[in-house]
Amino acid sequence: MVLLNFLYFLLFSINFAYTRDVWTTDQAWAWYQNLPNLVGSNYIPSYAINQLEMFQTDTWNPTRIDEELSWAESIGMNTMRIFLHDLAYSQDPSGFKQRLDTLLTITDRHGVKPLFVLFDSCWDPLPKIGKQRDPYPGIHNPGWVQGPGAQALTDQSQYPRLETYVKDVVGTFANDSRVLFWDLWNEADNFGMGNYSSEEPQHKADLVNALLPQVFDWARSVNPTQPLTICGFNFDPNNLDTLHKIQFNNSDIMTVHSYDSPSTFESIIKVYQTLNRPIVFTEYMARPQGSTFVSILPVARKYNVGAINWGFVNGKTQTNYPWDSWTRNYVQYPPEEWFHDVFRTDGTPYKREEVRVIKHFTGCPFGYQSKVDNWTCLNADSTQLSWDAAQAACHKNYSTLARIDNSFQNSDFTNYLTSKYNQCNKFYIGLYNSQGTWKWAVDDTIPFDGISFRNWKSGK
Repeated sequence: MVLLNFLYFLLFSINFAYTRDVWTTDQAWAWYQNLPNLVGSNYIPSYAINQLEMFQTDTWNPTRIDEELSWAESIGMNTMRIFLHDLAYSQDPSGFKQRLDTLLTITDRHGVKPLFVLFDSCWDPLPKIGKQRDPYPGIHNPGWVQGPGAQALTDQSQYPRLETYVKDVVGTFANDSRVLFWDLWNEADNFGMGNYSSEEPQHKADLVNALLPQVFDWARSVNPTQPLTICGFNFDPNNLDTLHKIQFNNSDIMTVHSYDSPSTFESIIKVYQTLNRPIVFTEYMARPQGSTFVSILPVARKYNVGAINWGFVNGKTQTNYPWDSWTRNYVQYPPEEWFHDVFRTDGTPYKREEVRVIKHFTGCPFGYQSKVDNWTCLNADSTQLSWDAAQAACHKNYSTLARIDNSFQNSDFTNYLTSKYNQCNKFYIGLYNSQGTWKWAVDDTIPFDGISFRNWKSGK
């Protein structure tokens, strides 16, 4: 109760004058309630080491992006968090916006509504336009760059360039329904990470905190129909810093990062719920730390919060390696499991069981969500298949062949079949137990077992 009163006092005791009002809580919830359950990833294509390599003309590859986002569609992901960069824009404003429009055409085709990050305080503070370096083997995010970089952040004469970037990009797409929202600054209180501490500007936090209100002002001046937000890195609800005060008072919706256990994830939700605004976790999922799809997505669903993991496809960013790879040798001693990422570069999932869980929480895109077993997505093929063909079909959809173990599942599956294939008059489920081995029946010679429901045939 003390924390709730403190947050209430904070909201009404700090006021910044912006050209457009922050959304009311009613406006924020009206926007959020029209959305599906948000499940997605932070996306950087496998060919790019950073934001610049993704968007610069000579390395821009929409064909590869289209292929990779088809994998997102295949597991029902409906959003992606995508980082932009002020230098990529300043080099070629018109071309940059055209590429952004092409990207939105691709995401829309795959049922994905992205959010865009305009600035970022993480990793290399010395970004350079042009050819980006090759990745260092075994290093997490070996080439990710901050934006604005240290040079621009410490030089107020460059702020008009940053203002033009924000106003032009947000303004161009301010009424575009393909954009989910604008994440104006990623982890503004993060001090680099990696081995960049000597290159970070002095008083970085003061510089960023002074610039943030201006960034909100620039973005609101073009009246976007999408919400605006920022997210911090070091969150302490009992000792709120300047950054989080700016976030709480100026964000239309609340965005949060947590790579922690489900219990910590849940406790963070409860703190942010006191602000009475929609909550989206725009970063989570570090397998060795207990933040996994299996452990976190049920909590996100329970509290109706969005969940966007880091990252999507393994590639030049090498975020399958842990953060401490900058000081530990994972080339000689590889980690036991991937730190981040859902898919390998060839499009196969790192863990098939994970994509099944993701499919469940995105509404079972290939079938029907069982009412009895909330972890089951049912999907039937309209043609009779051999064992090998059925296995192949299931493999393609990250599924396994089904069996009916009880009358409840039997009823659930019957309802699914009749609702999905009501023009058919005969259905066969051909799994049967032969001397302890499940086999696939391709004819009518296997009797229907009405007691166990495992050998199941229905129709007339």
